[in-house]
Amino acid sequence: MTEKAKPKAKPKQPATDQKVAEKKAVAKSKSATTSKQNFGLLRALTRMLIIVFIVGASSAGWLFWQEWQLQTEALDSNSSTIASLKSSVNLAKNQAQAAIEQQQQQKKITATYNSQLQNMALRVNAQGKRLVELGSTTRSDWLLAEAEYLARLARQRLQTERSVKSPLALLESVDLILTQIDDPNILAARAAVAEDITKLRLAADVDREGMYIELQALAANIEALDLVTLVEPEIVVEKPVASASDSQLSVLDEFLSDLSGLIRVKQRKNPIEPMLQQQEEHIVRRNMQMIFEQAQIALLREEQKIYQAALQKAQDYLLRFFQSNPASETVSQRLAVLSETGIVQQLPDIYRSLDAIQSLLIIREQRLLEPETPSQLESSQ
Repeated sequence: MTEKAKPKAKPKQPATDQKVAEKKAVAKSKSATTSKQNFGLLRALTRMLIIVFIVGASSAGWLFWQEWQLQTEALDSNSSTIASLKSSVNLAKNQAQAAIEQQQQQKKITATYNSQLQNMALRVNAQGKRLVELGSTTRSDWLLAEAEYLARLARQRLQTERSVKSPLALLESVDLILTQIDDPNILAARAAVAEDITKLRLAADVDREGMYIELQALAANIEALDLVTLVEPEIVVEKPVASASDSQLSVLDEFLSDLSGLIRVKQRKNPIEPMLQQQEEHIVRRNMQMIFEQAQIALLREEQKIYQAALQKAQDYLLRFFQSNPASETVSQRLAVLSETGIVQQLPDIYRSLDAIQSLLIIREQRLLEPETPSQLESSQ
């Protein structure tokens, strides 16, 4: 067993194996040398790359700096250009504003010239209308002019005279004139005149002239009225005393009959005023006349309250200072009637007749001023 456990001795290698080993060693040394050379080349290449990167970075920085300088210069030039442009824009703006102001002034001048031309055109048209009217005045035109004048006069009389009598007569004359005009457009004017005539007829007319004259007559008769005076006792005529055989009256009956002849009872509505002297009588009569004049003024001014107050004051004077007799009673009754009468005249508006006639005149003038169409010219020929 000991002999089996001993290692076997290595067999000797042949010469060829030695040569192969030497070749392998040489190859290993050559590969090591080659790897060393490659590592050196790699280091050199890395250094070159670093140097190239540094040079490229420097070149890029220099180029960037140059570009920044160029942009800075460009910005400076742009700012100067913008400033010059701003000044140019401001100058152009000022010129435009001046041009606008000049244009506005020219517009004003043009408007002035246009208004003057329009005024001249209106004057020319007015003169043309006047010439047409003078050249083509017919009987109908004269009748329409007369109707317009009467309608305007009726309206003025209604406002000034405050009475419907005169305006009514004038409008009836206008209607009579319009019936003489042969025009199809006259019906509207006649309808307006008829409406105004109806308004005047329906309006109650206040007879101020008659009331004024009556007040004047009452004031004139104040001098004829008697003032309050004391009643003088009647003279008693003594009768012869009859004999006792002829008279059947007793002594008491004779006394009562004599007493009834001496006493007279008269009733008055107001207390008896003290006797007036002659000068005071003149003042009372003059006051009564002034009261009637005040009532006349209120009548003309259509002041109903003042008019009634004046007549009531005249009634008070009449009952207070004047004798109650048929004359004073008649005056009192007339004063009561006049006081209850209304003096305010209700006036209607009669503008339609005048407007209708004026519209008719305008239509006729426009018809004369309208140019004739070719068909109208052919028909006239």
